[in-house]
Amino acid sequence: MDRRQVLKAAGATSTIPLASEPGVASGDDRPTSSRDRRACPQPHCIHPVFGYTGLEEDEQLPQSMRPDYEVDLRIRPRENRPVPEFFFDPTGLIVETGDVVRFDFATPEHTVTAYHPNLGRQRRIPEGVPPFSSPVLGMNAFWLYRFDEPGVYDVLCAPHEIYGMVARIVVGEPTADFGPKGNVKTDGGEVELRPPALTAALVYDDPMMDPMTIAAQGTVNWADLASESKRLLVEFPEPAGESD
Repeated sequence: MDRRQVLKAAGATSTIPLASEPGVASGDDRPTSSRDRRACPQPHCIHPVFGYTGLEEDEQLPQSMRPDYEVDLRIRPRENRPVPEFFFDPTGLIVETGDVVRFDFATPEHTVTAYHPNLGRQRRIPEGVPPFSSPVLGMNAFWLYRFDEPGVYDVLCAPHEIYGMVARIVVGEPTADFGPKGNVKTDGGEVELRPPALTAALVYDDPMMDPMTIAAQGTVNWADLASESKRLLVEFPEPAGESD
């Protein structure tokens, strides 16, 4: 299957000077510790919480930040329905530990956000990985994230999760280790950790989104999911017609 691997152009040069600025990796060098990754100076690295935001789709990147895979964030009209489809494509993807994924904002007003207790959600990324998220971005922007820890990563688009705009990235081993959901007692009191909501839950329940299936297929596209898994569970009234 096509894993939408991005080809790295040999000999391409970066517009960002590498040798003269501290904390900038050159070649294939990457930060060697969690502390180094957290301390990397923006905008010259892929931060473990903030990732890297590119505002020009053809921006040149240093070798260490060039993506291995691409995922598109899209909106597509539904026939005879007032609410369009909101989706990641591919919706399921397997990568190797340390790979960089480029999320391309083909349409505006999306995020790439981890399910994480610090964000009020059930943990659905490997334990110990920080609560990463992109900002809300407009068209032709992109966001990079390096998946440094093996496991299953579920991500959502914050404005459009309820319409099914979620994705699953399997990093190395297709083993999910999700945290508790619902009301959970903590040292600071009781908090609610919400699992995927509405159509997002249907998407994750689709057999094609099983981590083992994603690992076997390489990619799972939005078109591969059953229609029932994309069914909207929220409805909006039809626009009122103009009065005579």
